[in-house]
Amino acid sequence: MTEDGPKVTPPAREPDWAHIARVYQGEEPLEKIAGHYGLSVQKISAHAQAQGWPLRKYRKAKTESDTGQKRQGLAALMHRLTGLVERQIREIETRLCEVGEARDQERDARTLSNLTRTLDKLVELKRGAEDDRAAKAQRARETAKRKGSKADGEAMRADLARRLSRLAAQANGSGISG
Repeated sequence: MTEDGPKVTPPAREPDWAHIARVYQGEEPLEKIAGHYGLSVQKISAHAQAQGWPLRKYRKAKTESDTGQKRQGLAALMHRLTGLVERQIREIETRLCEVGEARDQERDARTLSNLTRTLDKLVELKRGAEDDRAAKAQRARETAKRKGSKADGEAMRADLARRLSRLAAQANGSGISG
């Protein structure tokens, strides 16, 4: 029996980050890239962030229909939770008419408290979403106004240039030197 000594593992090869960067910008899933290079998704993401790689191209941009669906989803959730609160209140009112244990009444009070906090949070989120939409609309109006004033300025410059060239042509045609 011979001892070969401790096993020596060869040094790990540094990944080809330049190639990974090119693949990262493609549509291949990050998990597949990580598996191919024997890296973790977190390591690639951390390296990408540290190196300032641009965001991945394949990430879906939010569309108007996405935001519309989210608004509908929030409205549906609010409606369901409101119905749940109303149902719970009716059940609690029915139980209040009956003689029950204090433990049940305390549980009912906690349930109502939790549902009320949930509704308060949803209302707060809805107001925040409305504020975000209003701010976005205001930015859009300001941008349109800036673009409009820039276009007006360019139109005014073009008109002045036409007038000056007309005056210059008249001055040259009449023999007046300037």
